Amino acid sequence: MENWPKILFIADEIPQSINAGSIQFYRLFENYPSNRLIVFGKSPVPGATVLDCRYYDLKYPFLEKLRLSRFTSMLSDLQALEFLSPKLPKSLVKVAKAFKPDIVVSLMQHLTYYYPAYQFAKKEKLPFILFCHDDVEDFSRIHGIFKKTLLRLNGKIYRSAAKRICISPEMAIQWKVKYGVEGDFLYPTASKTLKTKEIDFDKLQSKKQLKIGYAGSLAYGYKEGIEEIIPILQETQTLLKIYRDESSLLPASKNLEYGGFSKTAEETFEKIKAECDAVILPYSSKQCFKALYTTHFPSKIPEYVLLGMPIIIIGPEYANGLKWAKTKKGIFCGNSASLPGILADLKQNVPKLKKTLIALGDIKDFDPNQINSKFLKLLNEARKKS
Repeated sequence: MENWPKILFIADEIPQSINAGSIQFYRLFENYPSNRLIVFGKSPVPGATVLDCRYYDLKYPFLEKLRLSRFTSMLSDLQALEFLSPKLPKSLVKVAKAFKPDIVVSLMQHLTYYYPAYQFAKKEKLPFILFCHDDVEDFSRIHGIFKKTLLRLNGKIYRSAAKRICISPEMAIQWKVKYGVEGDFLYPTASKTLKTKEIDFDKLQSKKQLKIGYAGSLAYGYKEGIEEIIPILQETQTLLKIYRDESSLLPASKNLEYGGFSKTAEETFEKIKAECDAVILPYSSKQCFKALYTTHFPSKIPEYVLLGMPIIIIGPEYANGLKWAKTKKGIFCGNSASLPGILADLKQNVPKLKKTLIALGDIKDFDPNQINSKFLKLLNEARKKS
């Protein structure tokens, strides 16, 4: 077991089969020896599948109540000053010391959780591995006057890590500028159980009406992105099927339909395979999302690739997922102005559609085995640094 370091995982996003960030950790650790991993974090979501390792509830009820209230910015202000930044409870410190971890792993998302992970690793002189999925300063809702203070604190924590694992190479590059130290990256990993849709190329034919599927949250500007393309959906008589429960956040439209919420991502994508002709990732063109889009990498892209269905990614040129897609064959890319032409190709250009579907099979960026191997290599490099 010497190649499998003992890991103490401390984060608000725990490995489980529900929620995008949690799913990524679930997949990374799915085949990890269960006796080499323990998890401290929020309770699993009811109905979620968890790993076969020990989970311990890590709760800060007062701080969580503040975070979910109108005082959330005040909490961020105080935590940036290292007030109201909690330590691990004594009971969990006892559990952790009995476990004797080789490495502490956390997610740079909510300071309430990654700060105690950082402090414990520092106190026990353990290598610290920090995952970064989003811009934590932007997501903190901190008042502007304290943003530089939070940036300094996050820089100290980021630099303390033996390995810093960003969600994209672009994030690693930008975080080097922001925090002053190199980082690694792991793209989101695809499901190991979801199978490619079987398509009979000889029977591909023009469509009277296209059904395009969208899976995932309406956050990250995707609500706004969908709103921006509704006129095009109407103009081209295209139906966008959104796989979540009906939402009042989006305007009513005969070109929008809801596919309902599924328990797991795999169930959602099985529905999409059965009910849709293509999938879409609609970035918003609004400037307020520019900072987010330049580093964030959507976890739905690996699933879209795995489906083997036509993929449409539209948005501004700085959107990270769109930039990645433009380097690949087999993905329909552009901005909202090019969307009518893309939809026309999907409906009528059968030879082009065949080429794109075949090209999708060559994309290997999200292979779970390769990503898990790289992760294990990073773990062992971190342990050797200590």
